[in-house]
Amino acid sequence: MGSTLGVMMESCNDTTTKTVSNGQSVGCPICGGSQIVNFLEAPDRFHLRRELYHLVRCVSCSCVWQTSPPDAFRMGDHYTEDYHKAIVAAGEGSAMRRWKNQVKRISAHKTGGALLDLGCSSGGFLSTMRGNAWKLYGIEMEESTAERARAATGAEVFVGDVLDAPFPAESFDVITCFDVLEHVYNPRQFLTRVHQWLKPGGIFYAMMPNIDSWEARLFGTYWFGLELPRHIFHFSPQSLRCLMNALEFEEISIATPRTSYVERSTNYVSSRLIEKAGFTPSPQAKMRPQNLLKRAVRKALRLALLAPFAEIASLASAGPSMEGVFRRANRTR
Repeated sequence: MGSTLGVMMESCNDTTTKTVSNGQSVGCPICGGSQIVNFLEAPDRFHLRRELYHLVRCVSCSCVWQTSPPDAFRMGDHYTEDYHKAIVAAGEGSAMRRWKNQVKRISAHKTGGALLDLGCSSGGFLSTMRGNAWKLYGIEMEESTAERARAATGAEVFVGDVLDAPFPAESFDVITCFDVLEHVYNPRQFLTRVHQWLKPGGIFYAMMPNIDSWEARLFGTYWFGLELPRHIFHFSPQSLRCLMNALEFEEISIATPRTSYVERSTNYVSSRLIEKAGFTPSPQAKMRPQNLLKRAVRKALRLALLAPFAEIASLASAGPSMEGVFRRANRTR
């Protein structure tokens, strides 16, 4: 671990650049590395749109990012009402079961205090932390969604960009960030603010897709975790570790929990095959709820086929979803 950490810290100081085949001169925005290679091109498969987005990869830290994502004024076009409905539904459904592992991991380090959820949506996660032990806060971009979070959890929710939130330094014992960091234009700036907001000894818990997962390698441009162009950065355990170390967070753990995007990714492949056959597929953005029989069949297939694969991938640190737990160092250390 010592020699690996030394190599990673050395790469974080490399600020030279390399030109990739699309003509842009870039250095890695995470570690500053100079060895940048083309990774892939893919469209927004969630909405079945045609425009291609170009991804490159840093050889030093393994981070992947879009070279020319839509600017902030245009990115809103890619967060459609269908997208928001899907996100809210995922966070609210069976909240205690959905978030039980995250609550368990956080509770192993902190059992009370001030907790801030970045990108809190309608409060699905915050609702599981409601109680006398916690003072709850959230940040959400959309006012009506934020109001739902306030009503459901009693949390104080700021509406707007994280960098515009007016919280004082050293305000929080825990800050959580579920599937948000990959959407951020400047992860270093974002995480610097997180570091400032944490109390000494405070915990930061983040979850995001793992670009080095087996599923990402298997499905390539059809991998559900790409979520282009909404996902601007794509992290691996190596690149996340490099970034957090550079910002002086202490690593507690980085793991890939037992989960799978295989169904979603397979749907993207199926849509492409339908298109090639001359028919018009329905985008996943417009997917309708399935009847009880179809849901039962899907659950049986998940248990029989996907669950064992997900377990093996998790044990090999190659699962499609990645969680990291970090600590802001105590000043006395």
